[in-house]
Amino acid sequence: MSHARFTHRTLSTLIALAACLAPCTTSAQDPLRTALPPPGDSNTRQIVQLRDGSTLVGRITESWGDSARFESLSGRITLRRADVTSVRTVPSSSIRNGRYWADDPNATRLFFAPTGRTLAKGEGYYSNHWIFLSDAHVGITDRFTLGGAMTMIPSGDFIKNNIYFISPKYAIEQSERLNIAAGAFIGVAPFFDNASNNTFGIAYGVATWGTPDASLTLGGGYGFAGGRMADSPMAMLGVTKRLSRGWSFVSENWLFPNTNRPLVSYGIRSVGERTAWDVGFVTILGEEGIVPGVPWLGLTWKFR
Repeated sequence: MSHARFTHRTLSTLIALAACLAPCTTSAQDPLRTALPPPGDSNTRQIVQLRDGSTLVGRITESWGDSARFESLSGRITLRRADVTSVRTVPSSSIRNGRYWADDPNATRLFFAPTGRTLAKGEGYYSNHWIFLSDAHVGITDRFTLGGAMTMIPSGDFIKNNIYFISPKYAIEQSERLNIAAGAFIGVAPFFDNASNNTFGIAYGVATWGTPDASLTLGGGYGFAGGRMADSPMAMLGVTKRLSRGWSFVSENWLFPNTNRPLVSYGIRSVGERTAWDVGFVTILGEEGIVPGVPWLGLTWKFR
């Protein structure tokens, strides 16, 4: 009998506690507590997601209580907090003809080579090229980006028979139209038994002129291997041009020492808010001119 009373009393206590907590939980999920931002300046716009699944692009010009005045190309409306699931503020330059154009999530590089831009602090991305080469980069500060990469070739000794890279990059100049950086790709190949011969890479400098819609990148550097630096530099010329809301043209071209035949690459990049696909061709420019070359395929996913 005492056990039954104890069980009944415990159950009653739990029910009462749940009843007390229920209003708090409901209140925390109440859409009325999702605050609408105050009016922004003329250099920003808001992307508003509504509960019916529709999206509004425009500017909040006034807010009061649980409502806000919203202006878009289609006119002026009043928003209620209860109808809004999310609000995101973006630069006004990214809104074109009433549509949001996402920034290139892979703006700090061409197909493979770096541009003069660096990641902002806390930004990062993962990239994969033809499955067998993966890399990831993160912004340590607004000026310093650190990356790592590795090949992913299956073998009996996966750790020893692949190549590993570390790639620091530091911004020397950062402005709207000019970005200059210096860095290095440092590779290690454990399958070389002689430790003095298994380290190689390139130390480089790179500058990017232009906007996210159209830019020119010029870079150069010295290769090194086994503790020795190359006598002559290599040079790189890159171009990007935004073609539409979802596509960009990309070209990355190299001239190596002791050869007058440059390595040429060209193709397109799909531009999404967090993902970018690169599809192109890589070839050596010879007497026959540009031929299609070897296909290039890459994927970048920006995780912030």
